[in-house]
Amino acid sequence: MSEFKHIVRMAGKDLSGEKKVQLALTDIKGVSFSYARAAALVAGIDPSMKLGDLSKEQVEQLENVLKNPSQYGFPSWMLNRRKDYETGKDIHLIGPDVDITIRSDIGRERRIRSRRGIRHELGLPVRGQRTRTTGRKGLTVGVKRKEVRMREEAAKPKAKKEKEAAAPEKAEAKKA
Repeated sequence: MSEFKHIVRMAGKDLSGEKKVQLALTDIKGVSFSYARAAALVAGIDPSMKLGDLSKEQVEQLENVLKNPSQYGFPSWMLNRRKDYETGKDIHLIGPDVDITIRSDIGRERRIRSRRGIRHELGLPVRGQRTRTTGRKGLTVGVKRKEVRMREEAAKPKAKKEKEAAAPEKAEAKKA
């Protein structure tokens, strides 16, 4: 029996050895609960076993299954990148590869001036969400009536004049 490891390095991330295998693997970006369970079963590891109890060979086998699922007979519907734009193959991305690929996809959409790319550039919702009331930036939500707006605009210059008048008085008080 090998020694218990409290931290296990896998796919460029430190994972807690106290967690069960299927739960610990979900800490890796791009690995869902069902994908982690399937990977553990394919690697011949009990998913309810603690990650820290695995031997070095088992950890390497599990990492290999996570990185190359199509070699181990995973169905294409379980992979997170089907029909990749560059290769045309079904692949599964994990770790920082997910962020890099998403960034390159958005950049490509911006370059070709697709609708999605333009929405990304403008910081608007991309997937058809409504924008009339949601997704606003800032504190103002709602529409002010014209009369209220006019009163506020009329009050602004008065406030400025009062501040300017108070400023010389403060300067004189500091000198004294």
